Amino acid sequence: MKIKIDINPKYKEPQVRVCNDVYTEEVQETCEAIRAALDTCLTAYSGNEMTRLSEYEIIRIYAQNQKVYAATKAGEYRLKERLYELEEKLDGTRFLRISNSEIVNLHKIERLDAGMTGTIKMYLQGQMETYVSRRYVTKIKKALGI
Repeated sequence: MKIKIDINPKYKEPQVRVCNDVYTEEVQETCEAIRAALDTCLTAYSGNEMTRLSEYEIIRIYAQNQKVYAATKAGEYRLKERLYELEEKLDGTRFLRISNSEIVNLHKIERLDAGMTGTIKMYLQGQMETYVSRRYVTKIKKALGI
């Protein structure tokens, strides 16, 4: 197996490409290993059902009424971890805390609206809206390169 690294400014995030003349067991195992290494999954609950959420599915994670929820395009799920535990567990280049009660997936931000009061209204995929706490505005601007 060969590994080739291509560093180029046209790539905005890392990519992995597996090439071969046929789909073999080695190709399948390689792809599964790469997915497992890159993907953090969270155990989530919806009613009596338990499911695994990939971090790529998650749009936002928030606390409400002393419970923690993950919002995805498919719906809302209850998580057992606390926000600070999730903040440590999830990819710091993908997820960022925007208030004491919320973490967002930076790749799911559609647009920002800077208000006159110093807060930022954030529009996320799935028609979701949230606000960045004033305390976190500088951190968000730095993470987004604004």
